[in-house]
Amino acid sequence: MAANLLGLGRVLVPTPGTPVVIPASAYASITPPSVHAFIIQVLDTNVGKIYVGVVGLDKTTRANCLIVLPVPTTNSLPSFQAAVTMAANALSLPMIRIDADTANDGVIVSVMVA
Repeated sequence: MAANLLGLGRVLVPTPGTPVVIPASAYASITPPSVHAFIIQVLDTNVGKIYVGVVGLDKTTRANCLIVLPVPTTNSLPSFQAAVTMAANALSLPMIRIDADTANDGVIVSVMVA
């Protein structure tokens, strides 16, 4: 079985403290909206930290926070990846939430669909 790699583009956080979802339009071709793996990488222009979590993400208390990605540097663009190797397409994209310390900071999202 072949896997497809898809770049879903940028996801920006316009208002820090209000987590955003990956827009459904970014993964409209994936039915159901579940993937085998995903990678979330900070934008090289970010000036603050990025918080990756699931429904109920609260960057202050870290509730439902999976990881805090630091500010990028000249030599490093921090990223977070997750995969379920025992079950194809078991990660639900609509569950993912992104928050930031600085308005309009964001991430690039890439996925693998099995």
